[in-house]
Amino acid sequence: MTIASLKSIFIGVGGSLILAVFCSTFIAMEKILFILPLFIGFNGAITGYRLVEMLKTRILNVSLFSFVLGVGMGALTFAVVNFAIKYAGPFMGNTFFLDIYDLFIYMAVSGITSYLGAKLAVRYFNL
Repeated sequence: MTIASLKSIFIGVGGSLILAVFCSTFIAMEKILFILPLFIGFNGAITGYRLVEMLKTRILNVSLFSFVLGVGMGALTFAVVNFAIKYAGPFMGNTFFLDIYDLFIYMAVSGITSYLGAKLAVRYFNL
């Protein structure tokens, strides 16, 4: 169960980062940080869906577990993005750091969409 959870989290974080890097080729970094919650929301839903798809009947409380997993994905994405800004920011020009409000936004968006993605998977697999 732990391996499946970690795979789901890393799929969500990796997807968010891949979308951000792809968009950074034609959008300014400040704009990407503004629309990053959309990427996190989409990948949060994928995280919840993937979790239910992998575990199906082995998960007891789908709603709570998917929400907590989504919140963890949002926090991990925040940490990775802040790390990337800290070390790659001086090479990219004038960038700004994320603050605690961004962390709460990332965690809330990811948690809610992960919950919704898990509910969609439960309905799809008739669990």
